[in-house]
Amino acid sequence: MKNVIGITALTVLTTLFYWYVGQMVPQKETHPPVDTEMRQDMTTEELVIAGEEISAGKGTCLLCHTIGSEGTRAPDLAGVGRRAATRREGLTDVEYLAESLFDPGAYIVEGYNPIMTPTHKPPISLNQPEILAVIAYLQSLGGTPSVTTDTELAYQAGEPGAPEVAAQAGSGEELGAEEVFTKYICFSCHSLTDPISLVGPSLYDVGDRLSRAEIYESILDPDAALTEGFPGLVMHATLTGVGFYENATPVQIKSLVDFLAAKKVSP
Repeated sequence: MKNVIGITALTVLTTLFYWYVGQMVPQKETHPPVDTEMRQDMTTEELVIAGEEISAGKGTCLLCHTIGSEGTRAPDLAGVGRRAATRREGLTDVEYLAESLFDPGAYIVEGYNPIMTPTHKPPISLNQPEILAVIAYLQSLGGTPSVTTDTELAYQAGEPGAPEVAAQAGSGEELGAEEVFTKYICFSCHSLTDPISLVGPSLYDVGDRLSRAEIYESILDPDAALTEGFPGLVMHATLTGVGFYENATPVQIKSLVDFLAAKKVSP
């Protein structure tokens, strides 16, 4: 009897401990990419609002960055608008923030790994107006936004030696969700029709188990939250090897998220 009571008490205490730890871990919410309307006559204040939306959605910034709490995978963005002007000698705040978005490997904050990809390239593919909006939003986090739609950045399409800015999202070949699933051989690791595990977990009921935000995160950052019993690094390496992260467009990724979110067995 004493053993039963002891085991029960241990189980309850363990559950409470992990519940407490779970509450202490910063939570993040990301959403599938949506197109933010960008106009040439937008004010700086409007750019800030648009930049916040892009950062939380299409730009995928909040997959790794926190705002107002200690970042574990990437630096906290709170106060970045103030820090940006002094982060790199010889660079203004706008120049530093632009460099961080176009060439994130140029400067790595101490204590963090170079995991960020250029935001103007697939799969994020921000265009020039969207990048200006993100810079305006980042300036607003502790600083004073100054970017306008006419602000010129060192990284411009066609400038010698500078990265080429991505075209508008949705250009080029657009495939349906099932075509994307087939093109990038997702079927070799995941079943869509049966509750059987292959290299990865079955996706036949993924819409019941994961929110759209979690599905989106599992595609762009598959090691962020691993399914129990499955190894890390495999999915990211596979998608990298088949060119998904280099070639898939935001429209295709959103289509794939919609498709998987609809995979439910519950009424």
